[in-house]
Amino acid sequence: MYEIKAYVREVMAEHVVDALARVKGVTSIAVVPLSEFGHLVGDESPLEKVKMVKLEVDVATDDVAGEVVELIVRTGRTQDGHPGDGKVLVSRLVRAVRIEDSETGESALEPASS
Repeated sequence: MYEIKAYVREVMAEHVVDALARVKGVTSIAVVPLSEFGHLVGDESPLEKVKMVKLEVDVATDDVAGEVVELIVRTGRTQDGHPGDGKVLVSRLVRAVRIEDSETGESALEPASS
């Protein structure tokens, strides 16, 4: 199980979310607005501000995690890519528990059966 955090430009977020929504194995995407993200461009450039959002996606398998990361990088990049386009971070999840029914493990990342 994996947690994928992606910091992308606010203007690219909808494009990225729309692409992720079509991936089998992605059952939810959290979009967290950030006020601004500062970054340095080179060694001598001033600090720039770019409006960013954080996307959080939890997935069950390595294959889906790889697909999600590749898709975020491809759809979150501006044209040929620019400083400040963002980052993707991938972490292993040690445990997942769905509060609704106490389901644990990979199945806790899927919607509950009604």
